[in-house]
Amino acid sequence: MHRGARPGAGEFGHQTVQLDGAPCGCGGRGCLEALCLAAVARGDTEEAARVLGTGAANLVALLGLDRVLLGGRVVASAPGPFVRGVAAVLAERARRTGGAPVPVAAADASPQPVAEGAAHLVLAPLFGRLG
Repeated sequence: MHRGARPGAGEFGHQTVQLDGAPCGCGGRGCLEALCLAAVARGDTEEAARVLGTGAANLVALLGLDRVLLGGRVVASAPGPFVRGVAAVLAERARRTGGAPVPVAAADASPQPVAEGAAHLVLAPLFGRLG
């Protein structure tokens, strides 16, 4: 999570992954969120997972992440295909770069995910990495 001077700071779903892609509600084109949700609407979970994996791979490379947790209503409705699809994209990226694949899992369904995430942000610097 990142807070910036503008309201869109840290919006993972609005990274552009297709320059000439479909319009997005944010005003951009080819955003990860728009492409992923369009694939879900077509019933193409495999394509949605591939698109999500591309975005996750960008973040893994940019931020040096060592684990990817997937959450949200769409992923929770069919976690297996999303975990497998995202993991496949990350594994392919790791093969090309000579790195180790980053593990992917579905986040546990929490009754209060926003509050739990906020608590992790506050407590992690005090107690080290949580989870």
